[in-house]
Amino acid sequence: MSERQNVFTIKTNQLSDEVYNKLATYAKSRKLGDYISSLILRDLDDSSTERKAIEDTKTYEMFEHIKNELADLKALAKTTGFVGNDSFKEEEPSKVPN
Repeated sequence: MSERQNVFTIKTNQLSDEVYNKLATYAKSRKLGDYISSLILRDLDDSSTERKAIEDTKTYEMFEHIKNELADLKALAKTTGFVGNDSFKEEEPSKVPN
């Protein structure tokens, strides 16, 4: 990565002495940029993980909804005589022919 000009100035009255001293230590060792970058990358990774977990939950809920709707349709088909009772034998997903 190429050298960049200093374009950020952080001004806040809410830094504790402990936090300020830690940042000052990194700044004096010329590693503040790397430290901040690592924190931001960690945050980005965490938010990506959270987003995936939310998507996984939504996908699971959608499959559950579809499963329930299919069960309702099967029950309706059986009660209306639309198909024979043996038409809806449960099969393992791996045993269903393609």
